[in-house]
Amino acid sequence: MFTGSKKELLDRIKRKGTLSIDEAVEHTELAKTTLREHFLQLERDGYIERDYVRSGPGRPRLQYQLTPSGHGLYPSAEARMIKEMLSFLKSRGEEDTIEEFFRIFWEERLDEARYRMDQSTEDSMQSKLAVLLHMLEEEGFMPEFDFNEEDKTLTVKECNCPFSEVVKETQLPCKLEAMFYKKLFDERAERKTHIASGDHACTYAIPLDE
Repeated sequence: MFTGSKKELLDRIKRKGTLSIDEAVEHTELAKTTLREHFLQLERDGYIERDYVRSGPGRPRLQYQLTPSGHGLYPSAEARMIKEMLSFLKSRGEEDTIEEFFRIFWEERLDEARYRMDQSTEDSMQSKLAVLLHMLEEEGFMPEFDFNEEDKTLTVKECNCPFSEVVKETQLPCKLEAMFYKKLFDERAERKTHIASGDHACTYAIPLDE
């Protein structure tokens, strides 16, 4: 996804754990102003975050570390392993265990979404939706929100399925994701397109009372 100096910075943070702008200056040929712009852009995109480290007297030192989205840029066999685990459990007749796990997982996810939206800085639907958008970005859905002023309908578009390997073994994530939006928006959400059915994205139409 990234090439050049931004990839070099991400790789160095991945290997070292944290990285300061001064350390980046020492290991690259880029000016501090250029590096600062790179760090700010990667931070705005959600791939890195600030971490203040204290190593003695004085002010804590500003470091940057990868976010979950940043770690997600690197190859992982986790999804494949989960797919194989589900296949193993199904072969042992543990379908009920699988269903209970996903049900609890989505209930906790729904509680987290409600909590974050309730804690939004402004008591408005726009602010709550911004919080939800950020949560979906963290989870890797690559979300897009579009609000139609005429019919007061929000369209939520999930351009990526972070559970694609899991869905190859069970459709429970798809079923529970649809229920997630219905419960979050008082049963008003309706799924219009579905990645697992061959569409390029999962979309949900949600009438809102503004």
